[in-house]
Amino acid sequence: MTRLHLVSPEYPPVIGGIASWAYAVARACRDAGIETVVHAPGRTEGATRIWGRSWARWGPVWSALHLRPRLRSGDAVLAATWPLAAHLLGVAPLAVAYHGSDLTRPPLVAGRDNVVQGAVNLPVSDYLGGLLGAAYWVLPFPIAPMALASGGDALLVVARLTPLKGVDRALRLGHRLGRRVIVVGDGPERRRLEALAMELGTNAQFLGATRAIPWSEAWALALLSRPDADGSGQEGLGLVMLEAAARGIPTIGSRCGGIPEAASVVLDDPESDEIPPLPGSEAVQAALAAKHGPDRCVAALRSALGWR
Repeated sequence: MTRLHLVSPEYPPVIGGIASWAYAVARACRDAGIETVVHAPGRTEGATRIWGRSWARWGPVWSALHLRPRLRSGDAVLAATWPLAAHLLGVAPLAVAYHGSDLTRPPLVAGRDNVVQGAVNLPVSDYLGGLLGAAYWVLPFPIAPMALASGGDALLVVARLTPLKGVDRALRLGHRLGRRVIVVGDGPERRRLEALAMELGTNAQFLGATRAIPWSEAWALALLSRPDADGSGQEGLGLVMLEAAARGIPTIGSRCGGIPEAASVVLDDPESDEIPPLPGSEAVQAALAAKHGPDRCVAALRSALGWR
């Protein structure tokens, strides 16, 4: 029986990002009857621990040393990031996911081109796929419509507080619309953003990093990311927009990287563009279901790996 090994640099209880992606993909595969073993560093919830020091530098080596003895005939590997695959090429059928900065910024370690040419490529968006220069399959996010969030009145932001995420744009948009802004997340820009909210007179709540996202208070979710001055750091997709859409919450995005593939409404200039009418909850959920979901994710993975 085919067995899938999913190796990830993060896994719950880490919040958001690749950890959430890896957890959702593993659950979708298991629900579809695929024996799935997750491997990750640190103390995790339900993953086999990868031991090793100086993970940022040596993580790919520790991952390969950990995984190779555990592979048996017929197994396949899904690496959550390409560096984790660098020392696994040729060992087993190998698929690699791409999420954003792993393609939109210069690599910190060598070997990305070798991985792209030697593995099955699974970017989370067509935008990222276009950067690969090789064949790829877009891997849908395994999230399905769920109970609708009750209609709130706030502009919700869920992001790490860095310049790339454009939270300052969301604060200005909230001020322009006369709506309160709820910011979930933390990061080096927090004090500057709190000062900006006070300067603008925006009614803003900064909740810090928490799993308790107040979806029921959201009128819409905003992800108004911007690239760095040199054009690097484009957003890969914006999984938080899909999490909002699953609850029927419309999303407002900037024209940055793969965001237009996920957003309900896209603004060319978030500082001045008028907000068009937002779609209703049912339309938002229908648009999500047309592209994403557990069944679509597993089907794409099976097709990419040549499984029946």
